[in-house]
Amino acid sequence: MIRRSGQQGVPVIATDDEVILGFDQVRLARLADKLSGPKRPPLGLLGADAEQYLRRHPEAASGAAVKTGVYVGEVRPETVAERAGLRRADIITALAGKRVRTIAEMDQLVGTLKAGDAVSVRFWRGGEEQTATLQF
Repeated sequence: MIRRSGQQGVPVIATDDEVILGFDQVRLARLADKLSGPKRPPLGLLGADAEQYLRRHPEAASGAAVKTGVYVGEVRPETVAERAGLRRADIITALAGKRVRTIAEMDQLVGTLKAGDAVSVRFWRGGEEQTATLQF
């Protein structure tokens, strides 16, 4: 802190480009406004890697045209996923034009999105490939 601020006082609040020494209410409020933007709403689904899930639950695999992607286990009400029309037993295979093989890959892609973003989602339902738009 001494190298960044030249001071030994506390508290010291540092961001990538700013250092605030002591309790400076005006600068702290300005910093809070700068760092807080609109929050991205959650996707709102519980899922699992389709390959592993379908191996453990062969009854769910009947009629599944694909075996890799994200198996949708639950869609929470009033969420991005519900508004897009996703349902239980859908298998998501692509998000934002990128192939999705695992839930970790999907989580990583969703993590890059911001409030207001709209991306396509490709999924299989009842043996047919479908697309929808996720509006965050």
